[in-house]
Amino acid sequence: MTLYVGQQYKLRAGAPMPIGGTFILHTFGAEIYKVEIHTVTDSIVGSNKFRGQGGDLISASYTRLNDRSGNLFSGKLVYNPTFVDEGNY
Repeated sequence: MTLYVGQQYKLRAGAPMPIGGTFILHTFGAEIYKVEIHTVTDSIVGSNKFRGQGGDLISASYTRLNDRSGNLFSGKLVYNPTFVDEGNY
């Protein structure tokens, strides 16, 4: 069972505004999400691990693997973001 841990970035911005024949995008920070990819696992997270239930997950998705037992999954877990200044990344 392999676990990969990475980050996902999301730029926070307003709608593009037309100025002088071009468009300007006003940004106001970025979000960095911790992401875990489980290539093979035999368990899924419970509701108590999610934000609003006492945990720090914002999403989890699983796909059942083609295995005789039917009890193996691959999954992606995304945790609460950290807010940062977009100029630093």
